[in-house]
Amino acid sequence: MCGRYTLHDTSKSRLNLNSSIVPNFNIHPSTRVLIINDQKKTIFIEWNFKPRWSRTLRIVNARSETINQKKAFQNSRRCVFVANGYYEWTCLHNKKIPYYHTFEDSMMYFAGIMNSDGACIVTRPSYPGIATVHCRQPVILNYNSFDDWFQMTHNYESENSEKMKIFKVSIAVNNPKNNSIKNLIPQ
Repeated sequence: MCGRYTLHDTSKSRLNLNSSIVPNFNIHPSTRVLIINDQKKTIFIEWNFKPRWSRTLRIVNARSETINQKKAFQNSRRCVFVANGYYEWTCLHNKKIPYYHTFEDSMMYFAGIMNSDGACIVTRPSYPGIATVHCRQPVILNYNSFDDWFQMTHNYESENSEKMKIFKVSIAVNNPKNNSIKNLIPQ
């Protein structure tokens, strides 16, 4: 699962992201986030997928294994979340310990789905190096796989996950109100 992420620097992107961002070091569900829609345009949308048939259901992650069968995702469109990295937690002695996942030399792009009301991140089982922190991870796309994702021919693999840098960070990130670059300092 991916429940928090960061977007603070787009200088590593090879894409022309024509959107000005406010650096955010603790993006949480219900935040308006930068995505690339299926028209390959950058837009801001709420990170909460709202099925049209429900007034109360809000979805932040969709499992790749069931995305095509779930009623909630019928008629959804593909999108790509733009990020610098994401947080995952592991539990140790009943305490949530946060870890930051990032690439040193590039942006991170998560597979997503959207409708007119919001968007959510598509997840998959974690690769072995990541599974020590959490059993699920976002489907991470590279530039060359965007077309496959939009054309629904992507296989949900995230081979570039093995290049991720993962490190423990401050528990301050556990509170979504703590939006500081200090969240990214290795502990």
